[in-house]
Amino acid sequence: MNAKIYTGARYLLAFLMIVFGLNKFLGFIPVEPPTEGVAQQFMGTMFSTYLFAVVAMAEIVSGILLIIPKTKLLGWLTLSPVIFNIVAFHVAHDFIGNGIWLLPTVLFVIIAFDHAKKLKQITWGVQHEG
Repeated sequence: MNAKIYTGARYLLAFLMIVFGLNKFLGFIPVEPPTEGVAQQFMGTMFSTYLFAVVAMAEIVSGILLIIPKTKLLGWLTLSPVIFNIVAFHVAHDFIGNGIWLLPTVLFVIIAFDHAKKLKQITWGVQHEG
């Protein structure tokens, strides 16, 4: 793919993560609660514990790291458990939902192709050490 596509995807994903992370603290975008009982219970647990703030901070920090060229891989790696949980939640409980979860997922996968060579180098070194 073109380097401009990777860069655009990276900046858009960074913007989304920073905005949605800040939204968890400031609440400027109204979010409808899920309708399923288990999903409501899960979200209630997140809101009533430290987990909500941790996820918000991970989104904000990852977004900032994605913007900085030298730390974009670290930002992508830091964001991977957040994206995984977003996908897992929506596939299990709220698949249709509002659909906004698909955009960061697709952008995350596009950025993965940009980092594929670096990730292969990391795994190559780990497999052949010793």
